[in-house]
Amino acid sequence: MRVEELVSGKKEQDSVSLDGTLIPVKSLNKLLDEGYEQLRPYKESRTFSFWGKACTACFTEAQLMDQSRS
Repeated sequence: MRVEELVSGKKEQDSVSLDGTLIPVKSLNKLLDEGYEQLRPYKESRTFSFWGKACTACFTEAQLMDQSRS
């Protein structure tokens, strides 16, 4: 799914629900700024795979929450 579509129309302080996990919009916007365009949630491991044209990464729920604090 496209990260841009998930955050479209949402405020920085909002959260998006992905497979029962709330992800802060602020974290998703930071990832968009870093070049990550797509994401795939893995419900069983509670991890999220992100990728773009020149980057790829996998984050845990806790890592995404931490990104919204910095």
